Amino acid sequence: MAKVEIRNEILFKAPTRVGLLADVTEALHGARVNIRAIGAYDKDDMGEFLLITSNNRDASEALKSVGGDADITPVVVAEVPNQPGELAVISRKIADAGFNISQIHASSTDADTVMIVMQTEHAAQVVDLLAGL
Repeated sequence: MAKVEIRNEILFKAPTRVGLLADVTEALHGARVNIRAIGAYDKDDMGEFLLITSNNRDASEALKSVGGDADITPVVVAEVPNQPGELAVISRKIADAGFNISQIHASSTDADTVMIVMQTEHAAQVVDLLAGL
């Protein structure tokens, strides 16, 4: 059975440079903050990080030392069985309900579950929609 909830994700933006990932992760380590999910990319000369952490307040404070801006946004986090087709079922159910997913990232290993992080303007409705999967 899937576990689906709304969580807060940090969107951290700083000018792209060599070592930015190291600086971000070291700042969080120094604040004793665990990274539970991360996505990162370069966009228009900015490094953009999507972070779900063990403590967003401490993480946001620690990221000040790196420079840049941090915002918090609600996201839908679904922990689902790690098997073929799970994302297809979820994405079809969301699409058929008429909700757009503006951003997604996920992690998978050989573990029994996978964590899928989705940004949508309809987070509460998507959580209700996916309840009981």
